[in-house]
Amino acid sequence: MSRRGDAFLSRRALIASIFTLFSLSLFLWHFPLRQSSLINQPNHSSNRIYDLYIEDYGEHEFPTHDEPSTDPGSSESNEEQTIERISPDSDLDFPKPSTDFHESAVNLAFELYDPYPNYNSKAWKKRWHGAHFSCKGPRGVDVNGNADDTMGAYKLPSDASTPAPIFGSYKETGLGSGFCFERHARNSPYGDGDRPRDGLSARPQPSSVDWESVDWGQLQNDCATLNQNRFEEKRSSVSSPLMFRYPEDDDFQHVNSTLILPETHLERRSRFNVHRRSSNSKEYKKRNAILLRTYDTKEYTPDNMYHIRSMVSELSLHSGGEYEVFLVVQIIDLERKIFSDPKAYQEALNLYVPREFHNISILFNVPLLEAWYPKAGKHDPNNSQQVHMTQPLQLFSLLRPEFDLYWQLELDVRYTGHHYHHMEAIRQWAQKQPRKLSWERSAYFYSPYIHRTWKDFCSKVQDIVPLGGVWGAVPTTGIDPVGPSPPESGVNDDDFEWGVGEPADFINISPIVDPVQDHMMFRNWVDNYPDGKEKTPRRAGPVTPMIAVSKRLLRAMHHSQIMLGTHMMPEMFPESSALQHGMKAVAFPEPAYVDIDDKTPEEIESIFNDQSITGMWNGGSENAPLAQHISYWWSAWFKPEYSNVLYRKWLGIDDAGNRTDDSRLCLPAITLHPIKGI
Repeated sequence: MSRRGDAFLSRRALIASIFTLFSLSLFLWHFPLRQSSLINQPNHSSNRIYDLYIEDYGEHEFPTHDEPSTDPGSSESNEEQTIERISPDSDLDFPKPSTDFHESAVNLAFELYDPYPNYNSKAWKKRWHGAHFSCKGPRGVDVNGNADDTMGAYKLPSDASTPAPIFGSYKETGLGSGFCFERHARNSPYGDGDRPRDGLSARPQPSSVDWESVDWGQLQNDCATLNQNRFEEKRSSVSSPLMFRYPEDDDFQHVNSTLILPETHLERRSRFNVHRRSSNSKEYKKRNAILLRTYDTKEYTPDNMYHIRSMVSELSLHSGGEYEVFLVVQIIDLERKIFSDPKAYQEALNLYVPREFHNISILFNVPLLEAWYPKAGKHDPNNSQQVHMTQPLQLFSLLRPEFDLYWQLELDVRYTGHHYHHMEAIRQWAQKQPRKLSWERSAYFYSPYIHRTWKDFCSKVQDIVPLGGVWGAVPTTGIDPVGPSPPESGVNDDDFEWGVGEPADFINISPIVDPVQDHMMFRNWVDNYPDGKEKTPRRAGPVTPMIAVSKRLLRAMHHSQIMLGTHMMPEMFPESSALQHGMKAVAFPEPAYVDIDDKTPEEIESIFNDQSITGMWNGGSENAPLAQHISYWWSAWFKPEYSNVLYRKWLGIDDAGNRTDDSRLCLPAITLHPIKGI
């Protein structure tokens, strides 16, 4: 679908938006590696990335609702594929990127969307400890198998397909593309179906719920307790309400005990090289925490409510507690003494958070962060949420240590598809990546139309970096790496084996770049590192609306901020800590769409993957506004454009802001950010 004719910005607003982008153009970046272009590199015939998939990780644990796809990262054939650009008409595997989404779901077949593993099957029980028990949902019945608690989707016919994204891939990552998602089918289990029906949706009317009486915290607690034998580290005994606390002397004196270290020197060198599981051994399921970042004056619109409810239901309740969702709320009003007066804490909770979310919410403020991390940068009430975004995540890993992976999402992120399918695809795909050249691959946008298969793309990166790139921890004065050491045989003898099967310590859905080489605006915001601003190794994620950080990385970050007072902007700190500690970092090739009519895919790719050493966005700020048109790209500092427009159309909101029933736009599973004013 084209943006032409959509008068979503007045001329004055458009001029102001472009001026803002021009003024902040130093924040923009272009992507390494700089040695040569990815486009014209020959294939590397000896590449073995993803030929190494071991049996236990070779298939997804959940159905993709699509034709059987190739293994994420592998190609359908071992035959060499040309990297020359060819006409999309002659290569149906790599169609030209498009935003021609399905305008209506009226004539498509509706199905309940169930991407979960075949829990308690013979094969499932052979691999996993415990049994999966279905959990009660907001309607008082088990959610698994209950249509009213299950989101729906529309099956695409054989002669139709999901438009190809310009960046990222459904096929290569394991995200299904055989369905599209219409707003009522997606959101009606969470309250949107309570509105009067219009006859245009095939979704049956779910039963109504008294949402104010729902206690999502209790539902999650009961679910995790019911399924606790599936998890190695049992749930913490937590008080209600869930609360942070101020530090005590022991927290500083024994901070070394918070680090997660390899048990032995031998394990430090051999762990995950290659990570294999005995066919006779069972595994405990690892748990994930989802932290949704928000603040005290946030307005909880109906759309926000549907979004939070859907995450709890799809990620936590249906999975039997594999995930648990929390709201992390910054109290900006420092007149509220929330940590010295329990009544003040409860009053703030009552005032700022809807009742149904009280028991999944945890409050914090700037004085709390300053008390824990007095050496780590300024704690300004006006900007601390932006400058110290990872500190609540670090503290949460201490408060709730039963999780292995902690996801942080901004509340203005939306996903039109199924949350569990999305998160599991990201987590599993990242786990399959080898460490060799991971930092270098992560610095690029992957475009299937340009780079072909993921295996082809990896080969091109390998040709550009013949010496092997980053290998293990990058030496940093004052940092004693806690990640595993590389194989002693060295990078040249590693055939993309090290790290395959190892859970990632850091995941971003945007590239992970060198902020110095890319002249990012905050590249020198580096405090209290002994090597100083010039020599401290660093990496950055230009935007971080959705990241995942392991417990061991969060603990290392916590330790360095207490001991040294290390401080970087939050877009740099987790990535740089992973680099310095030798941990595994991965950029997930999230499918993304660019709504632009006057540039070819090749031109768009060359701008985002610019090879220039000195220029920004191919050497000119005139290309900066292009980034407004990418579906998940900009942070809240910039005026949202494409994401908001597309999401409004999906919701049926017209130019005047009124919700209509004329539109039944059916979108692929797509991440949209930022979503404002809805």
